[in-house]
Amino acid sequence: MAQPAATSSDDTMLSEVVVTARRKAESLQAVPQTVNAVTGGTLTKLNIQRFEDVQAIVPGLNLSSGNTGYTTAATVRGASFQVESGAPPTVAFYLNEATIQSSYLFQSMFDVGQIEVLRGPQGTLRGVSSPSGAITVTTQRPNLSDFGGVGNLSVNDQHGRNLNGAVNLPVIKEVLAFRLAGIIDDNRYDQVRSLNNPLHPSQQSWGVRPSVRFEPNDNLAVNLMYQHFDRKLTSFNPVESLSLNDPSAPVVNPIIHAQDRLGLTDEPLSNHTKQDIVTGNVDYRFAGQKLSYVGSWSKQDILAFTPGDTANAFPDREYGQTLHSRAKQATNEIRLASEDRLFGQFDYTVGAYLSHFNPPSDLTNQSAITLFGRLVSVVDTPIQRRSKARERSIFGNATWHIGEATELSGGLRHIWYDDSGLLKVNGATLSNLHSKDEATIYNVSLSHKFSQDFLVYANTGSAFRPGPSIIGIFRPPTPLITKYTELENEKSKSYELGFKSTFLDKRVLLNVAAYHQDFKNFIYRGPSVAYIDLNQLGPRVNTANFGSSVDAKIDGVDIDAAFQVAQGFNITAAFSYAKSKIKNQFVACNDLNRDGVPDINAGTPTLAQLQASTGGEALAQCQVSDPISFTPKWSLVLQSEYAKPISDSVDGYVRGLLSYYPKNRQDPYNTYDNVTDYGLLNLYGGVRSKDGAWDVSLYAKNITKTQKTLNRANGVVTTQFQALQPPTFTSVVSGNSASSYLGDVRLTPVREFGVNVRYAFGSR
Repeated sequence: MAQPAATSSDDTMLSEVVVTARRKAESLQAVPQTVNAVTGGTLTKLNIQRFEDVQAIVPGLNLSSGNTGYTTAATVRGASFQVESGAPPTVAFYLNEATIQSSYLFQSMFDVGQIEVLRGPQGTLRGVSSPSGAITVTTQRPNLSDFGGVGNLSVNDQHGRNLNGAVNLPVIKEVLAFRLAGIIDDNRYDQVRSLNNPLHPSQQSWGVRPSVRFEPNDNLAVNLMYQHFDRKLTSFNPVESLSLNDPSAPVVNPIIHAQDRLGLTDEPLSNHTKQDIVTGNVDYRFAGQKLSYVGSWSKQDILAFTPGDTANAFPDREYGQTLHSRAKQATNEIRLASEDRLFGQFDYTVGAYLSHFNPPSDLTNQSAITLFGRLVSVVDTPIQRRSKARERSIFGNATWHIGEATELSGGLRHIWYDDSGLLKVNGATLSNLHSKDEATIYNVSLSHKFSQDFLVYANTGSAFRPGPSIIGIFRPPTPLITKYTELENEKSKSYELGFKSTFLDKRVLLNVAAYHQDFKNFIYRGPSVAYIDLNQLGPRVNTANFGSSVDAKIDGVDIDAAFQVAQGFNITAAFSYAKSKIKNQFVACNDLNRDGVPDINAGTPTLAQLQASTGGEALAQCQVSDPISFTPKWSLVLQSEYAKPISDSVDGYVRGLLSYYPKNRQDPYNTYDNVTDYGLLNLYGGVRSKDGAWDVSLYAKNITKTQKTLNRANGVVTTQFQALQPPTFTSVVSGNSASSYLGDVRLTPVREFGVNVRYAFGSR
């Protein structure tokens, strides 16, 4: 939402928020689309340390990195995305205007200038096509004039320590400047421990970011940024007793409530991620035009381990899956745009974009071999994935200023996309695919200012995403395996109508937008489904989140409001609603009774049950009319701050942040994951100098200690194994050992009390 702040001329007026949603600096109230802007100052005020926590101040935005720390997900306007699907995101991510993989942003944040959440189809003006929106993160740029710096320390009662800061150095005043920012962050992640391991979860990370700004004259501007980030994560998957959710289930000790934050495994999940990224922005102005280049190069190395004995069927013996992923990406964009209107009426932008993405990964899946119920061996299955993707596009946008009040804008982007993928399991090639796709997307917008304080607009746009190959299925294909792993290209069209207004002498802001979006072959990733897996030992039961190409629609409303009540006292509110629905489409499902309807609380079947229900296939399919996202249909965010002078040089302040979510059914075939309505309230209070040089505050996050379980699996945690069979003990039969606990538990954050100290000098 737009953050109100007092102007220097009148403390009862809302300050102007400047955004770059259309690749140029302009007032938020002049942009004919829905944009939420979060400044670096707001992130500091609200002690937002992780990228995921931005969802607390932007309604309708859902961000998650999962227990592994690298399975990042984002949802805007009811269209979900999970990186595991292998699809391009529904929400595109940008760092300093360069396209970037989402995992580079899901980390501890430091020295951020502004975050913008753009809603609706994107792509005719920036980077890549995305159907739901884009999230842009801009880091602080060096100041050419003054030496300065800032330091920020946060300490909380949950063993969290966060120290970050930056130093700004003008090397040649008004020409060349250097900025060095860094962070050290140490915390206990989600506070989940294990019944069978005394280890505390931990997340330890550090990062460094040097930036250079060079402006030798009025025509040339160069900004370069390099960032290295290193994170080590140790965590456990929390569980909850089935008997607490199903009265018919036997009570098995120990009883574990979700709020206990306990797991089962002997060993934790572990993840070590190293990231390097370079971004470059060059602008050259000539004859009323601007030639711009935006580029990036990034490299990510992930080494991760996921335990395989999830039910702890074999105490003190651990095995699992080891992943080594190495991804590189390079992006280049060049564009030419007018700075002075042609013939006094027209603006234009034309350009070209090129991206190369190469994310090879090597996995080792370990399978348990048992004899008379005891673990006697572990068999390694090596898995290699090799893939490359290249995207090229040309784009153009033109705006006709019809007088001073009306604006008609339209843009096109033509995309060429080609990718290849190779999958080898135990040395055998299971798939070797190559595809080429081509598409054109558009955007048209019409806006009219009835006054300087009231803008009405309408826009329509389209988006395209190439169909992916779903990752994680490592067996020979069958017709249904192919159908639900090799997906069709997705196309969508969106329509939005809205207005932006300020009134009462700019003390009140109200922005409202309504939208409708139609999808053809939406890339849907459904709940976990049981299927018949194959490895070198034979068939076994496994589970996976398969994809589907489904027709769907979304309808929604976004509202943003702010009120400067009096000097030093402001209130903001933002509301987002999105209702999505699949249009009677086929998806992969659990259907043991073969009635064509997904089973409720299916759990993990035996191999015999699954073979009997799939009719010779590897999995079942059902026809459904469900939501395409299991996130809440709406959410509401309220913020308020009251500041009052304590002395001539010191102000005192209190502020609050309330994020409210309604009851949510989530997966309609899992009664365990229904969520009642809840709110999360954060409170802040402190003192600061009037010139902003220092600030000391106390904060309490989730002060009401709201404890809600946001997700549970539809069945108990199960360990799969393959048992040697007498009398020869050379053949195996698939089996499983079921616990009495539900897995995939996700909870609201713990209550946290902390203190934050900030000191700045010079240019800051």
